Amino acid sequence: MDSPSKSEYIQLHQYKTYLDEGLAMKPWTNPVSVPAAISDYLYALHEYAADKILQEFGPSYSRKRFRYCLTVPAMWSDKAKDVMRQAAIRANIIKETDHPDRLMLVSEPEAAALYCERACKQYDLVHGDRFLICDAGGGTVDLIVYDITTSSEGQRLSEVTKGHGASCGSMFIDLNFGNLLIKKFGAPGDRFPSNIIPTLVDTFAYQLKPHFDGIEDMYLALPRSSCFDDIKDPEAIGIDGGYMCLKASELKNIVFEPVVTRVLTLIQGQLDKAKDCSAIFMVGGFGSSTYLLNRVKQEFHGMVKTISAPYKPEAAVVCGAVYVGLSPKTVTARVTRRCYGIKVMQRFEEGIDPITLKRFEINGVNIEVKLFFGLSEIKAVGIVQGQKYFTRLRFDSGDSSKSRF
Repeated sequence: MDSPSKSEYIQLHQYKTYLDEGLAMKPWTNPVSVPAAISDYLYALHEYAADKILQEFGPSYSRKRFRYCLTVPAMWSDKAKDVMRQAAIRANIIKETDHPDRLMLVSEPEAAALYCERACKQYDLVHGDRFLICDAGGGTVDLIVYDITTSSEGQRLSEVTKGHGASCGSMFIDLNFGNLLIKKFGAPGDRFPSNIIPTLVDTFAYQLKPHFDGIEDMYLALPRSSCFDDIKDPEAIGIDGGYMCLKASELKNIVFEPVVTRVLTLIQGQLDKAKDCSAIFMVGGFGSSTYLLNRVKQEFHGMVKTISAPYKPEAAVVCGAVYVGLSPKTVTARVTRRCYGIKVMQRFEEGIDPITLKRFEINGVNIEVKLFFGLSEIKAVGIVQGQKYFTRLRFDSGDSSKSRF
C-alpha cells in the first residue's frame, strides 16, 4: 500500500471529499493518494474491528463468514463508488474474486431510513405514510423520501423520490468560522503560530457548534499563547479573560446561514417531488445540530406534521447499515436513476408534431421526419422461485425519474 516511511507522519483530513466530482477543491498535493488514504484507513479500521469480534465470539467465527456494508453519499457517481470498492479490496477486506454481494454499497440515506423505520411506531407512522430522510453529515447532505407499506409480510419501504444531495455538510460551517476568525484577528493573526486557527476551529466544531441555537451568544476558550498579546484592542473583537465572545447574530448570518440555506433548498426540492410527506427525520452529525433542526421546523412546520431527530441521530447511518446487511429486501421498490434509450425516426405528422422536430430530406425527396429519444417500452425477464416471469417497464420520453421497479 502507498504509505510514507516509518520516520514520517502525515496528517490527512477531508480526503473522502475529493471523491465528489462536482466539488471544487484545492489540488491534492499529499504524497499519499486519495484512494490509498481511504484503503489505509479501511485496513486499520477493519483489522481493529475484526480482532475485537473474534475475541468476543471466539475462533468459531472466521473473517470468511463476514459480510460487509459500506455506506456512500447518495450523490456520488458510479466512479466514486467503484473507488470505495477498490479501496476495500486493497485493504484486504474482500477479494476481487468474491461475490459482489459480499460487499454491499448502500446509500447513506437508505441506511438511515432503515434506522428510522424501526422508530415508525414512536412517531405514529402507518401504511401509506411518507417520510423524508435528511442525512446531514460532515461533508455531504443526502436526502430521499420513502413510502411505508404494511402487509402480512411485515413493513416495507419503497422509494418515492430519487436520492439526491450536495456538498454542504458541517465542514463548510467550520470553514466559514475559520474565515470569520481570520477577519477578526486581522493583521496580528498573520503572525499567529500555524496551529492556533485550526485549534480554535476544532474547539468550535466539537464544543460550540452542536449547541448553537441562533439566540444565545457563545464563548470560545482561547489557548494559552502570547500571540494574542499582539492584538491592540482585544475587547473590540470580544476577547476578555481568556475567552472570545461570539455574537449569535454573526454566527447565524456569517457562519451558519450560508450552509443551512442550501440544506433547506434541498429539503424543499424533495418535498416538491414527493407532494405529500408526513415526517422529516434529521440524522447524521450535522443533523443533530440544534440550529439546523430549529430552522427546518421553522421553514416546514406548516407542510410536515412531524419534524424530529431520532435517538442518536449521529449513529443512524452506521446502525442502518447493519439493518441493510441483515435484511436487504426491506426496500422493495426504487426510482430508476437512469435508463437506456434508442434513437429513432418516424414520419413527421403535420399538425400534430412541433415544427421544430422536422429535420432533413432523404435522397432529395421531401420526406418529413421527426426525431425522438428514449425507450418507450422494454421487457424485463427474471426468475422468482424457479419460475420465469416477464414484466414491461414504460418510460416517458427518457425521463427515468418517473419509472420504478
